[in-house]
Amino acid sequence: MAEEPSLPTLPPPLPRTEGRKRGRGADGPPSGLSSNSSDPAIFSSDDDPALDNYVHGRRKKRYVGTWYDQHPVSSDSADSALGEDMGPRLPKLPKRKFRRQADSGVYLGLEGSTDTDDGFELEPCAAKLPLPPRNPQPVVRKTISPEEEKLRGIVQHCVEEGTEAVDLADLGVESISDESLEPLQSLTLIPTVTEDVAFEHKDPRIMVFLSNNRLTKFPLGLINIENLTVLSLRANRLQVLPPCIASLKNLRTLNVAQNFLRYLPSELLELMKKGSNLQDLQLHPNPYYQPKERSYCEWGTAEYEQETFGSALESEIEGDWEGITTKLRSRTPVQYLDTAQNLRSSFSFSAAQSNTPSPPKELDQEDFWELAVPRESGNIDRQDRQTPVRSRRGPPSLLESAIRAAMSVSELEELPELYNDRIPHHLSRVMDKAIDITKEGGQRCSVCRRETWSPLTEWIEFRELRRTHVKRSLGGGRIESTIHITGNDDEVWVPFVRKGCSWRCIPHKSPSPSREQRERLLMIP
Repeated sequence: MAEEPSLPTLPPPLPRTEGRKRGRGADGPPSGLSSNSSDPAIFSSDDDPALDNYVHGRRKKRYVGTWYDQHPVSSDSADSALGEDMGPRLPKLPKRKFRRQADSGVYLGLEGSTDTDDGFELEPCAAKLPLPPRNPQPVVRKTISPEEEKLRGIVQHCVEEGTEAVDLADLGVESISDESLEPLQSLTLIPTVTEDVAFEHKDPRIMVFLSNNRLTKFPLGLINIENLTVLSLRANRLQVLPPCIASLKNLRTLNVAQNFLRYLPSELLELMKKGSNLQDLQLHPNPYYQPKERSYCEWGTAEYEQETFGSALESEIEGDWEGITTKLRSRTPVQYLDTAQNLRSSFSFSAAQSNTPSPPKELDQEDFWELAVPRESGNIDRQDRQTPVRSRRGPPSLLESAIRAAMSVSELEELPELYNDRIPHHLSRVMDKAIDITKEGGQRCSVCRRETWSPLTEWIEFRELRRTHVKRSLGGGRIESTIHITGNDDEVWVPFVRKGCSWRCIPHKSPSPSREQRERLLMIP
């Protein structure tokens, strides 16, 4: 076995000198290797002792400076004492000039800094990506008109006093925010305590009177008032009623006369079923759409409603009941729109609505066993389809998906200002319409009940208003009597609009009657 090589011998120790510090001089090592603490090590303990490291080989490189500005050590350092056998000397670097480092964490001239040297000017670094110019928009705070401020005072007084009748008429308000009507949600009656009478909690019957104002939009804050029983919006400037009005299940009286309404939402029919609470309804005068002819045929009305909308169950009637119901009389052709809300059918009932009353517009009528469709619709009017059309649902379009994503943002009211002049005009119209629908609580397809922001089919049903009485008979059955709500020719039939989310959500055609049946069933009032 070969003999293990030994470590190199250590240099002789330095002589000690009493009374003075050790330093370089005559008493130090004559020349060659130095044992100063600043000198580099001759060998490394973790290397192979058989290798003559740092002596006969290449000198190990050393660096000085910060991590972001390192450079090799200069030749005038202590490493030069090793001699020429440790490798070539490095050239002496020029003296480093003072300059500001971007990563140093110190900003000269900053408020509170002790360094006030303003002689250095550092150019800003160029951005990797071009940044848009910053134009900060001033924060616009909503101002409340004096009329609405007065309205808030009346609402607060009614809440504090427990008054059920909230008289907000003749204030001249043009719009009402949700915050102004929010206190009415917590209105409670002040109980009357009498001796020997048990306390009974009663829900308030809130009555809101907003007649003779200048409202152009339905106050959506009313929808959240659960105990609202009477609502008067007479003599305002309303053009459309939102579909969410159907959520007022406790409503007993509704007055929307003397407005600019062209039609009513079909969701309002939910309040006109047997067993509902609505008992008084004032709809006229209003510039409603009217049919060209008053003749109608009842053939196929039941099949049309059953196959198109499904079975609509009436509410459970426990005792005697009296309320408002309707009877379907006629239907217009379907108005087809594309995803950009452009008209694709020959029939159209969309007319420009103004802020002044205009004569009612007469619309064409279509029999329940007929269905006019555009050429692009393909075979959606096939008679041999077995399943109801409401079950045919396709995936949402890319535009509808984008609108849904846009409607989910919290800054919904500021959305039109963000995309102004950045998207085409036809898409901005769709976006504006979707924003209005979202503010009104959303909208669902009349056929498949899917939520939609851009209806593609629309048609109008003309219905006759009736007052229905249901009473119990002596034998335990029920006796139903109906009284027609009469008026002039423009008040006999009321238009209700239906909307579909796709070209598949359209009226279902009823079987066509024979010629003899058609002549026998045709009635002219």
